[in-house]
Amino acid sequence: MMRNAILLGLTGALVVTTCAQVVLGDNKGKVRRTNALAAISSNEQPLQWSRRDFQDSTNTESFGFWPGYTIQVSGSLFDVNGESMGSGNDAGAVTITTVESLVNNFGWPTSFTVPRYLFRQGGAYTNENGAGGNRQLYGSVWIKYELDDSNPNGWNIQKIQVFAWDVRDLLHKSASTKTRPFSDTAAPQRIDIYVAQNDPNPDSNPATDSNWIYVGSLDKANGTLPNVCQWDPSTGNTFGECPQATIDYLNGNNPQGLKFYQDPTNELWYSTLTVSGQSGIRYVALVIPQGNQYNNDPNLVASNRVANSLRYTNFTDVRVIAGVAGPEGDVNGDGCVDDADLLVVLFNFGNAGGQGDVNSDGIVDDADLLIVLFNFGSGC
Repeated sequence: MMRNAILLGLTGALVVTTCAQVVLGDNKGKVRRTNALAAISSNEQPLQWSRRDFQDSTNTESFGFWPGYTIQVSGSLFDVNGESMGSGNDAGAVTITTVESLVNNFGWPTSFTVPRYLFRQGGAYTNENGAGGNRQLYGSVWIKYELDDSNPNGWNIQKIQVFAWDVRDLLHKSASTKTRPFSDTAAPQRIDIYVAQNDPNPDSNPATDSNWIYVGSLDKANGTLPNVCQWDPSTGNTFGECPQATIDYLNGNNPQGLKFYQDPTNELWYSTLTVSGQSGIRYVALVIPQGNQYNNDPNLVASNRVANSLRYTNFTDVRVIAGVAGPEGDVNGDGCVDDADLLVVLFNFGNAGGQGDVNSDGIVDDADLLIVLFNFGSGC
């Protein structure tokens, strides 16, 4: 009764003001640990989470895309077939050579630039070699990030954003035999997201480590991850090409009517998970439990149109938006203990931890409600 009475009394008075900032991405935060190469016998660089099939034009030195915020490349970029992908350098933007179909059919410029961090194309090994129809998962792949350490109290997480488009393949594969651009890496089928205040064992799997809290998933099935991997036998493409709906979305058939080349960093292109009730957070982890979309496309699997590159699961950029950790009881991270915090606890009352579990004891109950009530008005 008390819960319902308070809930009814507060609903009409709810006002939320949030001061948020990027705490991972935009050159803030860093990679903590990844198990992406755990099942790979080849000798790769530490923490390399990528394919290594690109070369610069000067010395043909192979380079990879890293899960942090730097890339080692300067000059013109080519893929393994010798096709030009564009040009760039360590500090500046990458110039994309636009796929012919977008230029001819939709009037896109022949080239345009994207920020370096959106061109960290490549991905984790998640699936076994495609030869002979063997496309089984190696197992869950995870990557842990450390958030900006400028706040000793940790952060109140509000949004976790992942850029999961295959930018390189979607936009640059230009050949007369390709009716639509296509991808030979694949977006994830699902990304499970975890947060932690402490991570005493950096090598642990976030999905099985009790220090980590599951806060939600981005999923192709519910539309929160872009559907970029399909195969259409009528096109003659070697791999899965982008479905027409993907091309239309990138070309402006989206809520903002925006074409990708006009504003590549717009939030529209990110898959976003909204988070509340998680304070004092220092770490965020992404777990890929189901591999890439190729591995989950029955038409592509049945077609036997596979290659070694289909082992990879791709995404390029990760951002975490958070508020400064406020006073005790500030559940939503806006710096003020008020009606909004009470509502988070009340709406989640009885849940086994997660949002509203202020004292992190594994259940949202009277103890969490009392913390908010005793601190009501603090920081406001």
